[in-house]
Amino acid sequence: MYSPPLGTTICSLSFPTPSILLVTLTRAKELNTIPNHGHWELERVWNWMDSNPDILVGIFTGSGRAFSTGADLREWIKTPKKQKGNLPPTGFCGISSRHGRKPILAAVNGLAVGGGVEVLLNCDMVFCSPSAVLSLPDVKVGLSLLGGTLPLLVWKIGRGRATDMVLTGRNVGADEALMWGLVDKVVENPVEEAVEIAKVIAENSPDAVWASREGIFLGLGEKGSFEAGKEFKDKYWAPFLREGRNSEEGIAAFVERRRPKWDRNWDKSRL
Repeated sequence: MYSPPLGTTICSLSFPTPSILLVTLTRAKELNTIPNHGHWELERVWNWMDSNPDILVGIFTGSGRAFSTGADLREWIKTPKKQKGNLPPTGFCGISSRHGRKPILAAVNGLAVGGGVEVLLNCDMVFCSPSAVLSLPDVKVGLSLLGGTLPLLVWKIGRGRATDMVLTGRNVGADEALMWGLVDKVVENPVEEAVEIAKVIAENSPDAVWASREGIFLGLGEKGSFEAGKEFKDKYWAPFLREGRNSEEGIAAFVERRRPKWDRNWDKSRL
């Protein structure tokens, strides 16, 4: 087996079987928020998996009571404006805009918030704990999803449900997420279930798995949704949200545990 990438600081790597890579976020105390360097670190891990012929399936999960609660807003508030929202080409956690050569299964062990939901949206299958809670509360801090998955969310659950989830920022429980199609199965131990499914996948012809997965992407309309996500980031997210005052105010209010004071006269002239 090839040597794993050096210097993982936000996750641990383990092997339930020699052909399955289990990546576990280890920032349990921080509810597995992702600092900026963590996205690049995880991209290296997934690229290493793709290049390693011995590893056939990846599994992504979190430690503690959270899968991932998105970006590290305490780091975000200190980040220079031009550097905010800078992600690798494969997106949030190296997954949200990833195509890749091999499947990644999400084992949602608890809270999945913001970028955490973006990640599971682009995983090949999603196994979810009954106690898991999913939410996209970005509008509450003056932001929107930046990992390119808003078009994919609409494709997956429909415009009405996407509107409900994105514009209210409310919590969605495991059973509702299953009914909507956000997750594929609700099980007591999502990691164990993901490992069992990964074993079955790993027993199959690796080139047939690859080719079949490519066909699934074609049915997904992957190119259109990812290009639309990039256009959203370039045309709307960067000039309005990153450069606007409301994102700074929303995150400051979150960190200071107070209600945000939104600037309702944000600049519409660039629309």
